[in-house]
Amino acid sequence: DLVRFKLGYPVYAVGTGLALEAPAVYEGPDGLLLPVAAYELIHRWFADRDDDRVSRFTVAAILIDPGHGGKDPGAVGDFGTAKDRLKLYEKDVVLDIGLDVYERLSSRWPGKTIMITRKDDSFPTLDERVEMANDIKLGVNEAIIYISIHANASFNKNAAGFEVWYLNPDYRRTVVDATKAAGVDKDVLPILNTMLEEEYTTESLFLARSILDGMVVTVGDSSPSRGVRAEEWFVVRNARMPSVLVEVGFITNEPEARLLADDMYLRKLGDGIYNGIVSFVDYFENRKGPSRP
Repeated sequence: DLVRFKLGYPVYAVGTGLALEAPAVYEGPDGLLLPVAAYELIHRWFADRDDDRVSRFTVAAILIDPGHGGKDPGAVGDFGTAKDRLKLYEKDVVLDIGLDVYERLSSRWPGKTIMITRKDDSFPTLDERVEMANDIKLGVNEAIIYISIHANASFNKNAAGFEVWYLNPDYRRTVVDATKAAGVDKDVLPILNTMLEEEYTTESLFLARSILDGMVVTVGDSSPSRGVRAEEWFVVRNARMPSVLVEVGFITNEPEARLLADDMYLRKLGDGIYNGIVSFVDYFENRKGPSRP
C-alpha cells in the first residue's frame, strides 16, 4: 500500500484514500522527517487490518467510451464525386474501434469489469457516460480507468494525425466525494482531494503515453503522432479516476478519412489502444499500484 503526504500538511492518504490525521512531515537538516506519532498511527493502521484486506493493487474496471452516437454524428467527412464519394461519421468510426478494444479486453481479462458506454448507434449524454464510470463500486486496492475515443476535425484540411489528451494539471477537480467520505473531517477533505488529484493526473499522463506509444507502433508511417496533450475535456475533468481522451485521426483530412474508412486500419488503431491499456495495467498491477477514487 502507498502512503501519500504533502510537506507541512497534518494528514496522510493511506492505501486507497483513507485519511489519517497526524503531525505533519517536516524538513530537518538532513532531509524530511516523519514524526513518531505519525509513524505509530500509520503503523497501527497497517498492523490492525484483517489479512483478507491485504492484497495487491488491481485495475478492477475499465470503461471504454466511444464518443457521440445517435442524433450526434460528431465530425463528418464528405469527399469525392458520386462515383467515389466518401461520407464518414465520427460516431461510426469510434464505435468500431471501441467495440474492438472492449471485446479484446473482455476476452483477456474475464475477471475484470470491462464496460462500454454504447454498443450501438445510441446517444448517452456526457453526464451519463461519466456517471457510469463514477458509479462503479470498487473494493480495497481496486481502481478503474476511463478511455474516451474520438476522431478529430479542423478547418485546416491538411491537419492529420492521432493524439491522446489528459486533464490539464492546473485544473482543479473533486475526486473525493464528500458523501462517501464518512468519518473524514471536512477540513481534511480538500487536502486529501489535492493529493489524490495529483496522483490521478500522474496516472492519466502515464496512461496517455502508454496508449500513444501503442498507436505509434501499430499505425507506423500511415499517420503522424501529434503527441500527448493536456486539456479540460468534459469526460476527463469530471471522471474521478485516471482518464484520457484518444483522438484517432482527422475526418476532415481526405487521405486520413479514407484510412479511417478502412477496416484494417481501424484494427491497427484498436491494436494500439488495446496494447497501451495492457501496458498500463501490467505496470501498475505488477510494479506500482494505481489509485482509486
